[in-house]
Amino acid sequence: MKRRRKIMIKRFRTTFLCVLAVILFAFPLNSVAEKPINIGVLVPLSGIVAQGGEEMKLGIQMAADEKKTILGRPINLIVEDTRVKPPVAVSKAEKLVFKDNCKALIGVFSSGVGLALAKNIDKLNVPFLTTHVMTTKFYGLNPLVFRSGQLANDQTAVGNVKGILATPDLKNRTYYVLVHDYSWGHDAAQRFIKLAKENGIKIYNEKFDRAPIKTKDWSSYISKIKASGADGIYIALITNVIPVFAKQAYDFGIQKYARIVSGAAPGPLELEAGGDACIGIFGTSDWCWDVNNAKSDAWEGKFWERFKTIPSDAACHSYVGAMNLFNGIEKAGSTDPQKIAAALRGISFDGPYGVVRISAKDNCMRNDAVLTETVRAPGNPYGAKIYMKVIHTFKADQLGPPE
Repeated sequence: MKRRRKIMIKRFRTTFLCVLAVILFAFPLNSVAEKPINIGVLVPLSGIVAQGGEEMKLGIQMAADEKKTILGRPINLIVEDTRVKPPVAVSKAEKLVFKDNCKALIGVFSSGVGLALAKNIDKLNVPFLTTHVMTTKFYGLNPLVFRSGQLANDQTAVGNVKGILATPDLKNRTYYVLVHDYSWGHDAAQRFIKLAKENGIKIYNEKFDRAPIKTKDWSSYISKIKASGADGIYIALITNVIPVFAKQAYDFGIQKYARIVSGAAPGPLELEAGGDACIGIFGTSDWCWDVNNAKSDAWEGKFWERFKTIPSDAACHSYVGAMNLFNGIEKAGSTDPQKIAAALRGISFDGPYGVVRISAKDNCMRNDAVLTETVRAPGNPYGAKIYMKVIHTFKADQLGPPE
């Protein structure tokens, strides 16, 4: 009896092992639990623009949470802090690609950082989609480099100039131009000045003032503005510096007679930090939470419920950019970089601020936008005291560039 039982057990083990071998051969383990697709997220989480970087990260995270999988595989975001330094960003990108096996890179705040990364993209050999680089040099820069996010400098210049011409309180003013002294600020100023002059808008200083990025005391620049007699100010300052500048200008009484137009719209937390000094700042943006449509309202609610912070344009356009990237990989049916790049050309996503389409001509997005004015906020679930109110809407073909 015992011998018979041993024989039966032996036969069962043999049969079980044979069946298991067949199963493993026919269905490898990674088909049962697919390996994640790694996506490298490059954002500034320390330094002068850490707030914007955090908002970008949240937007990308929200897109990944919503999409869940690509090609049947989980999305795994690997986040690295660029510290807004080009060499650091390039080093982190190399780590993400060569060590972490990331199949695409997304994010990046700062034109200088974006251009440095783009310069190395052939070596990295993965698609890079920026959600927050505004320089016009990104148009058609490299077959693997894309923009789907913050409006480019030429687009914001068009929006701001059209907005000035359409707003009686802005139209007949002389504008003093003050920017941060690096590639984005220079490009933004040049685009605005050229277009403003072509449309009869007066510019006080065509050789615009350039402030070092680390400037904290703005009194010398504000004194020059006051002495100039200009009653309009165009600024292209890193957005978290805007409330600092606005507060100091407020102490000089500048806002009593001058209007400020910004080349980059400040985020909601930055507006809260500036308080009353930020009231009356105009700027063109892709989105703000005064945009009223069903998709925008739904996205706001989900963002607030998920993160318990005021929804920002940086988070919103990073969400949209990430959805374009994820859908592009899905459309490619592969993680091959060239196939993903081909799939991204012409792709579009219909989200909180309408259809955002990546142009097949130059790899950069086209979408509608809004001109906003910062005013005191009505009652809202976020507890915000200041917000960006929509005063004009622009269609994508109005902003350009032409294709």
